[in-house]
Amino acid sequence: IQPDLTSFRILPYAPKSAIVMGNFYDQYTKEPSPFCTRSLLGKVVHDAVEKHNITFSVGIELEFCLVDSKTEQFVDKSVFANTITLNEQEAFLNDLYNQLQEQYITIELIHAESGPGQIEIVLEYIKNDPVQVVDNVLLAKETIHAVAHKYGLKALFIPKYDFLKAGNGLHVHMSIYDSITGEQIFCNNSSLTQKGSAFVEGILIHMKGLLGLTMPTVNSFRRVGPGCWTGSQIGWDLEDKECGVRVCSNIKTKEWDNVEYKFCDGSCNLYLGLAALLSSGLDGISKAFKLRPSLQTDQPSSSTTADPIPVSLIEALGALEEDNHLIDLIGPRLSKAYLALR
Repeated sequence: IQPDLTSFRILPYAPKSAIVMGNFYDQYTKEPSPFCTRSLLGKVVHDAVEKHNITFSVGIELEFCLVDSKTEQFVDKSVFANTITLNEQEAFLNDLYNQLQEQYITIELIHAESGPGQIEIVLEYIKNDPVQVVDNVLLAKETIHAVAHKYGLKALFIPKYDFLKAGNGLHVHMSIYDSITGEQIFCNNSSLTQKGSAFVEGILIHMKGLLGLTMPTVNSFRRVGPGCWTGSQIGWDLEDKECGVRVCSNIKTKEWDNVEYKFCDGSCNLYLGLAALLSSGLDGISKAFKLRPSLQTDQPSSSTTADPIPVSLIEALGALEEDNHLIDLIGPRLSKAYLALR
């Protein structure tokens, strides 16, 4: 293991301890291990610059639920955007915010989500360094667990804890930039660029196999479906909360400058999942894929004709095994081990 010293952090919840991320290398060849997903994500980012002159901006929305450690009951029964959770958990949230700040992780937004005791935190968008984004997600999850314990709570990231309640997701927002000029190339004012359109279509083309990586547990598939704010079809739309691939507008500029991928949750190895997502988008760009019509009902390819997503982990893993691009990306050794273990 070779440590990445840029990731070194003192842990506020364990001040005599520190954490540092590392990459696995083969002890004989000195090459990155085929099982190191952090190295894989780094390679995708490097190749995007070298082959396409593209860099990425990535942001994460992380959902979790709080339960009382003693009673195992949710801390409240509030609903989306309700102030009850924020008021009653003020000490926890303030402490969490400060401890993440000490680790150079910025929370852009905190709000109550739709389930009991459910909270969503939005981590800042980071440009040019998707590996750091995933590092920050892991640090954030560890910190959430530690701070929750301090206040007699448990934090649950499980995708679906109750069939009748909203589940916990991990939503990924992505945009693309010109690595030479630094300019955003996902959209042009209120329209997607050719590269932006192709990037989204690349994700849609590989969607079935992607779910085997970004929703890697049986429980993951209990979270998604019609009426669950996740989407259930392979398609995209503008600002549609019921669509799994949602092109979003920038509040400040009003431009459609990023795409949100909602078929992901906290059980995902995010180094692997994000590598597959970005690589799928790049595949769309390299092959100049034409973006299909959106899922709006007045479009030729409407929600009544769009393909459904895989309904089970077994189906998604079967699609992954048949997706040559994703299997080539992961490599023969990791893909074989991954499919066998799942």
